[in-house]
Formats: sequence, C-alpha cells, structure tokens
Amino acid sequence: MIKEFSKYLFKQCGFSSGQKVLVALSGGADSIALLHLLFHAGVDVSAAHCNFKLRGQESDDDEQFVQYFCNRLKVQLYQKSFETETFAKEQGVSIEMAARDLRYAWFNELLQDNQLNFIATGHHKDDSIETFFLNLARGTGIKGLSGIKPIQGNLIRPLLRFSRMDIENYCTDQELDFRTDSSNQESVYLRNKLRNDILPLFKELNPSFAETMHKNMGHLNQVSHFLQASVERIKKDLVVDQDGKLLISLQHINEFIDQELVLFEILQPYGFNGVIVKELVECIKSDVSGKQFYSKSHRLIKDRFNLILIPIEPEQQEEVFYLSVDSYGVKSPIAISIERDLDMDTYKIDKNSLVAQFDSELLNYPLTIRKWRQGDQFCPLGMSHFKKLSDFFIDNKFSIKDKEDVWLLLSGDDIIWIVGHRTDDRYKLSNKTKKVTKFSIG
Repeated sequence: MIKEFSKYLFKQCGFSSGQKVLVALSGGADSIALLHLLFHAGVDVSAAHCNFKLRGQESDDDEQFVQYFCNRLKVQLYQKSFETETFAKEQGVSIEMAARDLRYAWFNELLQDNQLNFIATGHHKDDSIETFFLNLARGTGIKGLSGIKPIQGNLIRPLLRFSRMDIENYCTDQELDFRTDSSNQESVYLRNKLRNDILPLFKELNPSFAETMHKNMGHLNQVSHFLQASVERIKKDLVVDQDGKLLISLQHINEFIDQELVLFEILQPYGFNGVIVKELVECIKSDVSGKQFYSKSHRLIKDRFNLILIPIEPEQQEEVFYLSVDSYGVKSPIAISIERDLDMDTYKIDKNSLVAQFDSELLNYPLTIRKWRQGDQFCPLGMSHFKKLSDFFIDNKFSIKDKEDVWLLLSGDDIIWIVGHRTDDRYKLSNKTKKVTKFSIG
C-alpha cells in the first residue's frame, strides 16, 4: 500500500520531493493512515487538529489521542479549539458548513505562517461516491458528478486510490489505533444518511457497486473535460472582457438550441446556480432589459444586446472630488487635464466627445466631480430647456453599467459636463467669450 500510495501522491496529486505537507488530523482511521503513510514515504509532514467542541469529552479525548500519536512519530502538531455552534449561529450556516469554514481558514493560515505547500485530507474512494450522490441530490453540473479531485489548489487527497476498507485494513496491519466518531452513526447529517442508510441498498443490488460507480465517475470526468474544452471555445466567440466586466453577446446566445446548458457552464464558475440560469433564459426569451441577477460574488445585468457580468464590490460612500482654481488636472477618479484661459480669438473648437470647452468667466470654483443622482438635470448643448439625466441616458441607450460608470463635472450646483458625453449649453463658448478653459480626458 505504501508503494501504491507514493505513486498516487507523485503522479495524481502534483507532489514533488522536498515539498511540505500539513495533514488534517481528526484521529479517525483515514487521517491516521494518511499521516502514517506520508511519514513512511519520507515526506516532510506536520499535522493540524481541530477541536470543534461538539461531542463533549469525546472531542477532548480525540485531541489527547492525536497528541499521543504525533509524539510517537515525532511529528509537529498544531492544535486549535473552536466555538463551532456559536459561529454557526452568527453566520447563519449549518454546523457542518461552520466546521468546514473554520478549519480551512485556519489550515490556510498555518500554510502561510509555516511555509508549507499542501493541506492533505483523508478523503478516499467511498467519500467520492458519497459526494457524487450529495451533489446529485442538491443539483449540479457534470463536473459535480465526476467525483472528488486528487488536487484542488493547495489541497491534496492522496487516499482517493483506496477504499475505506483498504484504509482500515492498513491500520490493522500496521497496528495503528484510531478514534471512531460516534456522530458518524447518526443519520441526522445528509452524508451520514447516505453512508448508513442509502448506499448499502445499492450495494445489495450490485455487489460491485463501488467499482461500477468509479467507472461511471471516470466516464463523467471525461465528459466534463470534453464539455469544458467546448465551453472554452464557445467563450472565445461569446464573451468579451471589457475593463473587468464580461459582455456575453445575446445575439450569439440565441444561436444555441440549448441556451440553458451553455449559460450554466459559462456562469457556474461565477457562483450562478441552475435555478438562476433558468430564470435568466426565461428573461432572455421575454426580451426584457435591465433585469439583474446575483450570485455571492457577481452581478449579472440583462441589457439590450449583452449580458453584463460584474464583480460585486463592497459598497462605498459617494465620493466627491474637487478641482481648485489653480488645478491643472486630476488623475482620480478619472484622468482629466485642464488648459486654462486660452485666447478665444485663436482657439479652435474641438468636437471630440473626450474634450469639453467652457467660457472661463462662467466657471465657479472649486469645480466638483461626482456620480449622478436621481433627479439630476442639465441643459444639453444645443437645447434651451432642461433634461433629466435619467432621460438622457435612456435616449442615448446607456446600459445600467454605463450609467453607474458615468462621472459628472459641476460648477457650483450646475452639471456642466456628463464626462465623455455631453456638455451644458449654459456654459458654452459664444461671441461674448474672451477666455476658454479646456478639459480633456486622458
């Protein structure tokens, strides 16, 4: 088993000689065998044990046991206790999710603080089958049905080559004691219910159920790779990266018969699930613009011609930037250069939308730069009456994201320039103008 383990570690888990591994050590057969195998494979290994304080004295006994085991191997052990139930209530998550979040946050801290390369967990073949059925029950794409991966970022799972029975037999052969978590026998948790009640029924139907499932997951993994490669080719034609936001062409989406599948594979990495994608497809068919969809990390806007995917950033208070009378430009929030008091008699009017020119005598300093607000209005150049900015945006087919990106230049309370788009008629150059102040983007 040590030989097979070492082969899998190097070939499937991306491990190289000299790298350091931190084992997530619970004290159960899986993690005990994992630490023992790594140690005897000559790996530079340490261990981390979490006491989640969920099983009273049993949790404390687990902690004492792993201390004894690591002392016996002379392996560095890191230990930490957590108030898991309190954390779960504060975060509004399940006990399982709370424990997962707490341990992996701590494991990653240990990796950084101690210059370690990998976290190793004791997941094995049977865990992979359980994960398949959990994902199937919750709803997932093809990727979620292809089993647990041997490497995922800095997380490796060197025991996936072996079954639970293989691991327990190894512990017996090596005379390794291990702890049994009594909560594993309770079917309160979904994974335990699968393990204790549901999967045994499949094994009754098919004695080779485990091997059959691994073949199935292997085939699904191949399908997943093929599908992902196809999606990557589609994305090249479908998705455009524009200054950090992704534009997904609706025209191209409508060319696909199975829009839901294509969109799910494109959007799933950004946290959008199948339910949201189904709603999105209905929205596309209804030809409604302006509707927004959210994942935890991204916002998706259905515009006239595109789906616009934008990372969600922490909300910020509105910022106002000032231009003093002696300022010659700003770099933030938008780069604007200023040329002052140019002689009107020799000045040549610039019609570029990235340039604005005003009668210097009409400007009231300090000028301000800010975002637009509901109710804002100005007098567009060439017009004699006021127009709401919201109407201006509609007339000029601004998307939601375009409106959010707009900056305004103000003189006093007057909006004199929708930066990069339109100036105000009240501040235009005329036959009375003597001096010109020119603003240029960039």
